[in-house]
Amino acid sequence: MKRITFAFITLMATCLTSCDDGLIYPETVQSTEGKTVKVEGVINGYDSWSSNYRLSLAGFENTDDEYATITKTISSSDIVDGKLSIELSGLGGEISIVRFCILDRLRRHIITFKEADITGAADIVTIDVNNMDVSMFNTIQQSFLSTTCANCHGASNRIAAGLDLTEGKAYQAMVGIDSKKVDGKKIVAPNDARNSVLHMVLNQESVEGIGMNHFDLVSEKNAQSILPLIDSWINNGAQKE
Repeated sequence: MKRITFAFITLMATCLTSCDDGLIYPETVQSTEGKTVKVEGVINGYDSWSSNYRLSLAGFENTDDEYATITKTISSSDIVDGKLSIELSGLGGEISIVRFCILDRLRRHIITFKEADITGAADIVTIDVNNMDVSMFNTIQQSFLSTTCANCHGASNRIAAGLDLTEGKAYQAMVGIDSKKVDGKKIVAPNDARNSVLHMVLNQESVEGIGMNHFDLVSEKNAQSILPLIDSWINNGAQKE
């Protein structure tokens, strides 16, 4: 009876410890049978991500799946002198797409850097990422600032509110800079997303001092993925690299 009680207590302690570490899913979920996808190349900024996100190699059953079926988290041991070499094995016939991407802690897909359709592919598929900037800020720049915000802020002849959010200029224009429209606030206040004008205009229907409703420009998909990413970036110091 004592042995059974001791074993039960040990099991419960192990479960509680695993819950306390903050991880929602295992770092790596894969098997040994099936196809293998390798990712090779030089990457920069991989260590700039906050703990809410994982740079991963992930397999999906369908192109529009929100959550990965099989994953491998990229760690510092996979990168030597900036050169990445990692493989994801055990990809069964149900996996059609493999992405070099960012996942959140629930294994939900956030951003894809590169992907391969492995339907009908050979047993080993290689994805070459060449020389890629995967930093948190550059991801935000490429996936949101350049594609959505810069349409009014610098990509054309118009630079709304004098705020240029095009690539190479956005960081210097926002981080630690006093807002010209909202008194007493910075456009991006490092470590304080809630009091950053960038957060306000993207998450609120109206902001005192701002004439345009930016909230309506945010798609439902971006509201669920990119906006939390921006907040996490700000709250973790708003680093450039």
